[in-house]
Amino acid sequence: MAGRIGFLGVCLAYFTIILDGSVLNVAVPAIRDGLGSSMAGAQWVLNGYTLTLAALLLTAGALGDRLGLRRTLLAGVTVFTLASAACALAPTTGVLIGARVVQGLGAAALLPATLALVPHLFADAAARARATVVWVATGAVAVAVGPLVGGVLIDAAGWRAIFAINLPIGVVAVLLVRVGVPETPRRGHPVDRIGLVTAAATLALLTGGLIDAGSAGWAAPTTLGLLGAAVVAGAAYGISARRGAHPMLPPSFFALRVRAAAVGSAGLMGFLFYGVLFVMSLYFQKVRGWSPGVSGVALLPMTVGSTIGPLVLYRPLARRYGHRALLLGGFVCCTAGIATLAYADLHTPYAGIAIGLLLVGVASTMVFSALTSLLIGNVPTAQSGLASGVQNTLRQSGAMIAVAILGSLLNTASLASRLPATSAVLAAAAVIAVAIAACNLRTIDAPAESMSATTAGGT
Repeated sequence: MAGRIGFLGVCLAYFTIILDGSVLNVAVPAIRDGLGSSMAGAQWVLNGYTLTLAALLLTAGALGDRLGLRRTLLAGVTVFTLASAACALAPTTGVLIGARVVQGLGAAALLPATLALVPHLFADAAARARATVVWVATGAVAVAVGPLVGGVLIDAAGWRAIFAINLPIGVVAVLLVRVGVPETPRRGHPVDRIGLVTAAATLALLTGGLIDAGSAGWAAPTTLGLLGAAVVAGAAYGISARRGAHPMLPPSFFALRVRAAAVGSAGLMGFLFYGVLFVMSLYFQKVRGWSPGVSGVALLPMTVGSTIGPLVLYRPLARRYGHRALLLGGFVCCTAGIATLAYADLHTPYAGIAIGLLLVGVASTMVFSALTSLLIGNVPTAQSGLASGVQNTLRQSGAMIAVAILGSLLNTASLASRLPATSAVLAAAAVIAVAIAACNLRTIDAPAESMSATTAGGT
């Protein structure tokens, strides 16, 4: 019973940060008007959080294994909740951006811990597999209801309400976690300080470069400088990981092909889902000439589909076919959806577009459910925080790369003429994903040390 109470708190914490990101997308115009900020300032309300979260996810996941996942989760929820209060009270754009950076710090601490605690809360393999799917479904529901919740709150009480709503949820999550989640064992290895710093620097510079590429272009000096520095920092991290006695992310982590396939799939699915969402949002508004509100409604098949996957379809199909087969099936379904959307133009009937969006939506959470189950089921419990950090980092990076690449293709007055190019990019990524999943389907890995006690029933 205590485990279920604790898991409810874990899911509430996860729901809060996903809802916050989903709600904020519809609040930028209201924030800009309310604080009298420039468009650049309003964009950094989003980018300040994104940059901090992406830079620290991997580091926070590794530290969670060393310091205790319960302790890390509680610290993250507390910081995120207090920063949300600061956002709600922010008198200027600068203060709001600073509070958003602190929010990103809290989110980076709690996000890997929410998934990593699953194998600690559920010893039974079947219960762990069910909890993993519930975790994925929690995020999908938050994404689906976020725009609606945001619109209602802004209309009723103004933009500050979208941050204030985090306060009661955060308080309840803290109470449930304190009651129902036991502390996890702390790993005794020394902290890889060089690895922590170089990994965070690599991800921060990469994120900054991708953000800058979306506005200044790929050839801009700042973009090239940031991406070049990211390569240097990444090389420094790689050298440190190979030579260090206790690296943050040991090269042996990817010794099992199923792990490499799972984290690679996370990056590709992040690229595909958020790439389609980005392109189709612009398509509805710039090509069809629909308002933002109508465009949001038009995207509902995708968001609704993302909730159908884990809540309705995944568990019965996983019992029959296994996680690896569903990883492949999900990517095939996503490829079919992208192929359907490739024909979208000014005169395409909406019914056909809705089918394509539904297929991508269902596929996204089918894939995330499969890869999460495979990853958590194929790592020792002591590395669950690290595994969660790696998965979420790749997913976040995939989404940012998609927006940067596709945004540069669509940065033109004649957006409709560039849609075939974006379809080709998305189709190529989908084909690569199908190939990786197909290779993983035929792979049989030897079990990792101590993994037999922690498997989530992956096949």
